Amino acid sequence: MDSSTLNYYSANAHDVAQRYEAAQSSLGGRFATAFAPGGRVLDIGCGSGRDLAELGRQGFQPFGLDGTPEFVQLAQEFHPELKGHVIQGLLPDFPVPFGGEFDGVLCCAVLMHIDSTELFNAALSIKRCLKVNGRLLISVPSQRSDTEGGERDANGRLFKTYPPGYLRLIFERLGFSLIDQWGNSDAMNRQGIEWVSLLFQLKSGANTRSIDQIEGVLNHDKKSATYKFALFRALAEIATQSPNSVTWLADGQVGLPVRYVAEKWLQYYWPLVESRTFIPQLNGERPDAGKPIKFRKHLHALVQRYAKAGSYSGFRIERNKGQLSPDTHKLLRALMVDIEDAIIKGPVVFAGGALITGRVFGYDAKTRQILIPTDLWIELSHLGYWVSQAVILQWAEKSTKLGEDIDVATVVNLLLEKEDERSTIEARKLFSGLDRLECVWTGSNLRESFDVDHVIPFDLWHNNDVWNLLPASKTANSKKSNKLPSTEILRSRKDCIVGYWELLRGRNSQRFDKEAETLLVMPTENWQNALYGQMCNAVEVTALQRGVGRWPDRKSVV
Repeated sequence: MDSSTLNYYSANAHDVAQRYEAAQSSLGGRFATAFAPGGRVLDIGCGSGRDLAELGRQGFQPFGLDGTPEFVQLAQEFHPELKGHVIQGLLPDFPVPFGGEFDGVLCCAVLMHIDSTELFNAALSIKRCLKVNGRLLISVPSQRSDTEGGERDANGRLFKTYPPGYLRLIFERLGFSLIDQWGNSDAMNRQGIEWVSLLFQLKSGANTRSIDQIEGVLNHDKKSATYKFALFRALAEIATQSPNSVTWLADGQVGLPVRYVAEKWLQYYWPLVESRTFIPQLNGERPDAGKPIKFRKHLHALVQRYAKAGSYSGFRIERNKGQLSPDTHKLLRALMVDIEDAIIKGPVVFAGGALITGRVFGYDAKTRQILIPTDLWIELSHLGYWVSQAVILQWAEKSTKLGEDIDVATVVNLLLEKEDERSTIEARKLFSGLDRLECVWTGSNLRESFDVDHVIPFDLWHNNDVWNLLPASKTANSKKSNKLPSTEILRSRKDCIVGYWELLRGRNSQRFDKEAETLLVMPTENWQNALYGQMCNAVEVTALQRGVGRWPDRKSVV
């Protein structure tokens, strides 16, 4: 919870509580249908206890948390029946109160005070309180006129306006299903302030939903080239690993910078162009005849430059370090223009042409963003890994049909990313130069012998960015293997993780910031907490979506 906001409520608790009590809750009429009759309901951020008391009057078992101790006291003074049912607790992290196992959670006018770097952890803490099939009712501002275009009012309180689609994504990635959504007027009749409420249910089974649009494009659209496969693979991977890379628009769409997709295409098509066997990617494309894909000429020239200099991995490291020659820079710019043009004029325009629903994507030339339906983006964020794997196989099959004497396995092997040994070697060099080195997981002193561990295992993310490569003892690295670090060990080792990031960024900020874009565009302030928060988000979501074990478990000893 934002400290300035807490300080305001602490200093003005009595006046604020009286205003709340004088206003009738806009959610009270929804309690009977939102929560199971007679169920245990936890009000997170209960304030004066107004809604908590109403829950009690309607026959629920009410329990409350608030981060302001003055509110905790006032709630029990205003509503004596709540004595012993309200305690202090603060998002994003708090111990599960009152024995947990709640049938419902109410979180009204609270998430707006949570910074975006802490929102996922807040959602995770809420989830821990609920039974399977439990309900969550949240209310957040959809519009505020008192923040003057910023995020704080005149009193210094933080008011984040989270789009409903974004909140849906956060909670659905944690296993919730959206049941209902509606708008609310302001209970205090303040001008320029409107609210939106969302009702979720924590599901018992796997998150499954239709992906008809994706399947329709892949199976029924005309495909003279492999571009549509490349587009969907890129979108699936970006949505899975970097869901916050988009702009959440008000018209039911998200905007994704086309350059993000272009970067993926550069990586995908590099080994195909590099292959000694010519692998056509367009109808009629031949080694010395026919019309080539739009960017083959410039990509082939770049591939040739790094034929004896580490191939794509060598190029990527030099680029991220800011060590490309002027000529290579010029060539790369021309190549990226060609790739972006192929994306915009190809699959973005034509994807969905065979579907009843029509075109899937749009393009905003002013912002240079691909426009994607919000529902589709959420779909890809849930199922992106599986979509990517399916697309790779179809891409390989299409390539064999475009050429002669090419087998599917050959193309699949080229499309699948290989471990980049150069990256781990580079990371080892960086760590070897430190005066003191400790295991990122155990804190034990590392002398001459240590391993470079992938925080998120390579088999799960195919990621060799420096933020994901940290020194570990050989014993800890062996025990962790391909498991994801537990929530507890990530929290306990935060200072060490961030400390290594600060050292790595100090060595080469350009490379670090470039590779950190996998998770977020690096902010100028408080980047450590922002990056750490996004890394934790990635770990938790990967564990949920892929069913991966966590380390250490009860049988392990760190």
